[in-house]
Amino acid sequence: MNNPKILLTAFKNTSSEKLIYCFDSGFTKLILENNKEYSTHQLFDELNDHKYDYVISFGQKPVIRDKVYIEKKAKSNLLTCDTSFDVSQLKSSIENSGLSVKISENAGTSYCNNIYYQGLRYINDIDIDIKMVFIHIPFEKNISDFNAYTSKIIQGIYYYINRS
Repeated sequence: MNNPKILLTAFKNTSSEKLIYCFDSGFTKLILENNKEYSTHQLFDELNDHKYDYVISFGQKPVIRDKVYIEKKAKSNLLTCDTSFDVSQLKSSIENSGLSVKISENAGTSYCNNIYYQGLRYINDIDIDIKMVFIHIPFEKNISDFNAYTSKIIQGIYYYINRS
């Protein structure tokens, strides 16, 4: 894929916001408000206004340290939405950059899961060809060297995008 259009999302005032600002200008960045309804509208508006090939959403997970969790699915009550993103290949790409990665099937119960579920459902409902994935990173205090960690995630994502 030549020059794919990529949207990065992160929640305001989190380690994930700090992370996405480290990506170069070739990525569109959307900072989501910490409000489930409003952040959903922010994402939908962005998807309606622009055509993206990938949406890579980041959030922070409190119980992890120096790791990455790639979320395979999102849930709402008894409903689930699975990503069409090749999470195994993304896992391999990020691991090759030197980070420990786990594929998870539990995106949580709050903002992260909500934006992921709503995004996957929306992409499916309006039948647009966008691959979306949600990646959890640690709170900044649980990252030993933020600059090195960030460089490794960016390297892994670039490697994934260039292989796809």
